[in-house]
Amino acid sequence: MAQFFGKYAGIVDQNIDPYGKGRLLVKVPNVFGDNTVWATPCVPYAGPNVGFFAMPPKGADIWVEFEAGDPNHPIWSGCYWKNDNSAPVSVSPLADKKKVIKTDNCTLTLDDTLGNGGVIIEYGNLKIEIKQLGIEITNGLGATIKLSKNTVSINGTALEVM
Repeated sequence: MAQFFGKYAGIVDQNIDPYGKGRLLVKVPNVFGDNTVWATPCVPYAGPNVGFFAMPPKGADIWVEFEAGDPNHPIWSGCYWKNDNSAPVSVSPLADKKKVIKTDNCTLTLDDTLGNGGVIIEYGNLKIEIKQLGIEITNGLGATIKLSKNTVSINGTALEVM
């Protein structure tokens, strides 16, 4: 039997595992041609009743490896962006300070930038920003609530409590 060591480019064909184990049905053209196989996940954190869980969408580009080179034991070990797929945010010189998790509708930004960092949670047009100087909640339709130092403002100065 041929052995396959290293990473191979794959594509997610199905991301719903009937056994609920986080497996993906994948195509790995350089190994299986047009056939699909179930690949077990390799995750950065796992244990009894704990772990990190994030399933890539159908059509996502992924890396597939094989346990001890055995093609009967595929493992999906991560994802990547091809040139025609863009990253969820642009990479800036401060990229090492910012961590972003983005799905179709939600974005979570953790920013350790000195003086301007914080946490931003977004769902569509809704946004919660938690920064060193305060918290701002926005509904995307013009309504805002701001908490800063000893002031709470609703819709700018429409209602301000000090």
